[in-house]
Amino acid sequence: MMKFGKILTIILVFAGLFACNKDDNSVPFEVIGDVFVIKRTIGEEVKYANSYVAWGNQPMSHAEVTTPGGANMTLYPTSGEQNIYAKEPALNEYYASAPVEGNYQFLVINEDITHQSVDLLDFDDIAFTTLTSAEMVDGVLSVQWETNSIAEGYRIRLINQSNAVAFLSQPLPSQMVRLDIGAATASGSWSETPEAGNVYTVEFLTIRYEDDATSNDATKHIQEIAVTEQDITWE
Repeated sequence: MMKFGKILTIILVFAGLFACNKDDNSVPFEVIGDVFVIKRTIGEEVKYANSYVAWGNQPMSHAEVTTPGGANMTLYPTSGEQNIYAKEPALNEYYASAPVEGNYQFLVINEDITHQSVDLLDFDDIAFTTLTSAEMVDGVLSVQWETNSIAEGYRIRLINQSNAVAFLSQPLPSQMVRLDIGAATASGSWSETPEAGNVYTVEFLTIRYEDDATSNDATKHIQEIAVTEQDITWE
């Protein structure tokens, strides 16, 4: 069953957000614009779409992005402090054609002053990671996968029948090949209590970061995410 939970959840929860300094005028305003590709299978066809995020260390009143081809899109606030603006692709915005590479121009407004940030989209078309099993054993979901030589990290999410994120793993290293998820696991966080009979979609996210990303800021410099899916029933 195809589900479309919020991909941005993975970057908003564990991102180490810029501190919000709206009452400290001594801190200069900074913004990071990030465009990244989401790859997934829709109706047995591989499709792609772009996702956009503007990270500010202070609240913003407006944010938009211009593509290399000149198309302009408005971003929308995702936090109460309005220091993160974003736009995620809708289902009809996924296409079989490769995304447009090049410089994406982010324009934001902070305290009536316009600021810009540029992000280069470099598309490698990373491979999906193959899930070898996702099975329940004694109340624990064991997810196993094949090694993906291109991956720079993974995340696992469980999407419930209401299309909400029920579980989000911590960042997983690229050499990892198994994660056991229980009701009280320390490897991630639940937003609901799993119960026997509940059906979840396992979303396995294979992540590639920008070449100049560091361990401190990688979440703000994602380049591609390939999503593998499988349904399971909690037991």
